[in-house]
Amino acid sequence: MTKEKSIKAPHLNVILKPFENKWVALSPDETQVVSSGDTLFEAESKLSEKERHEAVFFKVVPFNVGGAPATL
Repeated sequence: MTKEKSIKAPHLNVILKPFENKWVALSPDETQVVSSGDTLFEAESKLSEKERHEAVFFKVVPFNVGGAPATL
């Protein structure tokens, strides 16, 4: 019988707390922030082309807000 390794999920609330209200780019394994900025363009422009294609981008919403932000 082989023993399987489990992958522990990163604590994103701890990782993302300093980036509240910012755009972030996470590493492909989603364990660290590799770039951030006030706009998506700013966060993206700090990365190489290869890093841009591998990163996971999203806006970190305020932690004291319940629910999803609305779009118009």
